[in-house]
Amino acid sequence: MRKNQVSRLISLLLGLVLTICTANPAFAADYNDVSDNAWYRSAVEFVTENNLMAGTGKGDFEPETPMSRAMLVTVLHRIGGSPAVAGNGGFSDVPGGSYYASAVAWAQANRIVTGTGVGRFSPHSLITREQFATILYRYAEAKSYDISAYTTLDGYTDASEVSAYAKQALQWMVGIQNIQGSGGKLLPAGSATRAQAATMLTRFLANLPIEESAEPTAPAQSTAPGQPSATALVQSEEGKMSTMNITVGNRTFKAKMYDNETTQALIAQMPMTVNMSELNGQEKYYHFPSGLPVESTEAPATIHAGEIMVWSSNSLVLFYNTFSNSYGGYTKLGYIEDISGLTAALGMGAVQVTFSIND
Repeated sequence: MRKNQVSRLISLLLGLVLTICTANPAFAADYNDVSDNAWYRSAVEFVTENNLMAGTGKGDFEPETPMSRAMLVTVLHRIGGSPAVAGNGGFSDVPGGSYYASAVAWAQANRIVTGTGVGRFSPHSLITREQFATILYRYAEAKSYDISAYTTLDGYTDASEVSAYAKQALQWMVGIQNIQGSGGKLLPAGSATRAQAATMLTRFLANLPIEESAEPTAPAQSTAPGQPSATALVQSEEGKMSTMNITVGNRTFKAKMYDNETTQALIAQMPMTVNMSELNGQEKYYHFPSGLPVESTEAPATIHAGEIMVWSSNSLVLFYNTFSNSYGGYTKLGYIEDISGLTAALGMGAVQVTFSIND
């Protein structure tokens, strides 16, 4: 079954050329700069044979050349069926009519990308390894792939250097063995080369467990050029996230909060102490007297312990178990970084919880 699903994905990739060149496709054996014993040879062969990536001219693949953000988004747009999307995603540095404009608009509308801050996407910036991981993670989430495989990053000496926005994505990428690090390091801020991109894309398509293939959709309407995105509910790939304290009894948990309208409305009510009710042995919830502003909602395929969301505008939900989900109407607010002891602190019944901003 998985092989058939992957085959359907691969069929969408025909004709895709990652670089802006007109070089004819080649097999890995034909590249001047891909040796028989190169660690990335099989991946280069896979992406070449399936027209995922092409050479850069003169018989070269340029495996050590860094990837740009626009290149990766273009690849995912094609994998997603190349839906026609007008506009530029609201990013001031994405020219209308550019080869990547439609891909960026599509990715932004589906919360696969959120930009690099101040209304910019930075299409020609070199994509970092943690940005690559985050974008693949968000794509997988948008497609309702199984993203439940998580592991800690404790074995990597530079785990503390991982940006807050990328931690969950890297935990997943390591969990499915898509990223294995180098010399005991993740190198999150390092650029992703074409060889590394070929390897990650190959593993992503060939080895990712797929539960359901739900196509990401095009936006109902485009955002005016130069205006901030209206649907970017996830923190900027390079921005800073605010921190919220969640206190239960004598335990305080730190949560990273996304920058969206709903989160800001919640913060405006803090500090607040509420009685949260129990539901299904996996979440606590509190009904607000009146709803919070919600621009759009989603139905995450997997909900993880420690995530904080609003459901249907007026229910604040704190999850303490990880489970598969089929319900929509959620807006993500943030997540608890370290969930150790969370289940024990919340208990199995109603509980009093205090929410405050960590100044």
